[in-house]
Amino acid sequence: MNATVTRYEVTTEYPLLEPIRIAHVSDLHARRAEDILALLHAEKPDLIVVTGDTLERYDNRPQYDFDHKPIKRAIITAIHYVNRFLRRFEGDAKKAKTANAYRFMREAVRIAPVCLSLGNHEQKLYESDYHFYREQGVTLLDNAAVLMSIKGFLLNIGGMSSWEFDAFLEDFAHRQGFKLLLCHHPERFEPYIKDTAIDLTLSGHTHGGQLRIGRKGRGFFVPGQGLFGRYAHGQFFSGRLIVSAGCSNTVAAPRWGNPRELVIVTLKGR
Repeated sequence: MNATVTRYEVTTEYPLLEPIRIAHVSDLHARRAEDILALLHAEKPDLIVVTGDTLERYDNRPQYDFDHKPIKRAIITAIHYVNRFLRRFEGDAKKAKTANAYRFMREAVRIAPVCLSLGNHEQKLYESDYHFYREQGVTLLDNAAVLMSIKGFLLNIGGMSSWEFDAFLEDFAHRQGFKLLLCHHPERFEPYIKDTAIDLTLSGHTHGGQLRIGRKGRGFFVPGQGLFGRYAHGQFFSGRLIVSAGCSNTVAAPRWGNPRELVIVTLKGR
């Protein structure tokens, strides 16, 4: 299924001389994404942010969130091993490769500045990964933040870790000016981010719920949220949280009614 562009507008009280176009990429999972690159070239964003799971850097075991109960863990374990079995029959073009992710980043930095946060599939980056990001000029933000000038407007851009993050989040939330947070996990917005002064949070992780069901297109299974989780894709909390359905597919089951997407956020002043 070819990728689509999903557009959102966010209005801020901070003065902007002109709108800023932010391209939001998530969940590449080291798969080929030539159509996403083509869309990026066509959209000509001012900034590209990547919210995790760009690479596959984790032990080959099921991935659990912090609060999974034993029954959930059993279900996730079963899905994990069934998926591993089915992936053996995939063609070579669909397999995860570091070269795919590296090529995407090389092309992306030629379009606009790139800020990258990490996801749960990136538990252990290699020194070669860090070297590559530095060499290409990708700004890696793992419990870190940067102040970046885009069209004369100062953006605080932070990347929240998939693991420990409390100290970073408290510090980032108290920064002055507009705060853009890259947080791979949308399920963390309500308990940790909603009541802070962070202006906009961009997330991924959900893959749009894999299958969209019903008139409202509810995601069937949403990682970290369970069956028909609310924050599978879209704009929530008066525009303060935007969740991408992701740019690839990591399970053997196909996406249904749920195209891979490039998100374009236009930031405007009043």
